[in-house]
Amino acid sequence: MGGFIYWSTVGFMDKQTNTVIETDIEGLADVYQRDGLGGLIATIESRIKRDPSRSSIYLVADHLKTPVVGNISRWPNVHPDHAGWIEFKLREKASHDTTQARTRPFLLKGGINLLVGRDIRTLEQMKRLVERALAWSMAIAIVVGVGAGMLFTRSVGQRLAIISRTSQRVRRGDLSERVPLCESDDDLDELAKGLNSMLDEIQRLLSGIEHVADNLAHDLRTPLSRLRNRLTRLRADSDELDFDSASIDACLADVDQILATFAALLRISKLEAAGRGKTLSLVNLREVVQDVVDLYEPVASERNVEISVTLDDLSVLGDKDLLLQALCNLIDNAIKFSPDGGRIDIDLRDERGQTKLRVSDHGIGIDVADRHRVFDRLYRGSAAGTIDGLGLGLTLVKAIFEYHTATISLLDNYPGVRVLIEFESFRDAKFSSP
Repeated sequence: MGGFIYWSTVGFMDKQTNTVIETDIEGLADVYQRDGLGGLIATIESRIKRDPSRSSIYLVADHLKTPVVGNISRWPNVHPDHAGWIEFKLREKASHDTTQARTRPFLLKGGINLLVGRDIRTLEQMKRLVERALAWSMAIAIVVGVGAGMLFTRSVGQRLAIISRTSQRVRRGDLSERVPLCESDDDLDELAKGLNSMLDEIQRLLSGIEHVADNLAHDLRTPLSRLRNRLTRLRADSDELDFDSASIDACLADVDQILATFAALLRISKLEAAGRGKTLSLVNLREVVQDVVDLYEPVASERNVEISVTLDDLSVLGDKDLLLQALCNLIDNAIKFSPDGGRIDIDLRDERGQTKLRVSDHGIGIDVADRHRVFDRLYRGSAAGTIDGLGLGLTLVKAIFEYHTATISLLDNYPGVRVLIEFESFRDAKFSSP
């Protein structure tokens, strides 16, 4: 655009100046051919008198380029360019200012040299004016373009950040989150609408699955409970009816295990469907940990396992009963997998404003290949061997801590395993009121 403007203004004036000079030369050549040298001199002297500002330049010189008549004192000592034009500087007698002149030489018959030109001071001023205007225009366009680009990038970046934060909250289990719309009907709004529609459909499908799972669990739990009651009555009458009480005890144990499995699965499903905690309150985590330790110390003593605790007085936003259940599962696992004479270390402390809880044992540990799967439902690692368990303990633990927006990690303790729980800090936590 700048090149077109330059060409259409300065370029046009430049061509127009060249055309005027060439037309003037043709006219003077006709005068010389018709009236001779005397007529040419008279015509040039007449034009010089009418142009005291010397906007037009005339010079007639002999074959040695010695001036005969004209408004400049000598033939310019400049060679013509490839198009035959001579540009040189003129000094004004009155003001001693220097101006630029453009001339064209023409050889007349008889060896007479004719030089005709124009003072192109106005043209040069126009060039500089247009160049400055274009430079300022380009600078302003660059500033405006960069500023608009930064504003656009910031606007788009903020909206993408909102979408990202919403997706993070959905990933944590809060399926009620939706991407806010700006009502601008642009591509990002279309993306937000698509994501919201997808979340609506996912929530509908999960609700259906949860409903079916609940119905299935309740339907199966009812006949199993009846079966257990009947087995209990049979067990009570086994001596009189001469039944095999050991077989009945085994049946009761199996039914109890099935019922425990259903109860755990239902609890995990409810926690996962609930997402992050909605009705959490301030809980003294040190007291919760100490209560669990007091509860399991007799069990640990029977296994000749020592429990060592280092507890800071820290509180978190949570559900006390759920935290008790999760910690009971962790410490119960640690005792189960600790060798005779082993030790369990429980450490609760604040690290740079974040509450961290570590439960470490010195047992058989968890294989690296199993660490990403031990939180799956009904999965039991290869190191579990014949130790009793449903394969749901760590699944429930993970569901509880995710409900509290805390992260759980499994690390090496050399030997054994270290469970690290990191709670969200108060300044980052955003919990809804009940």
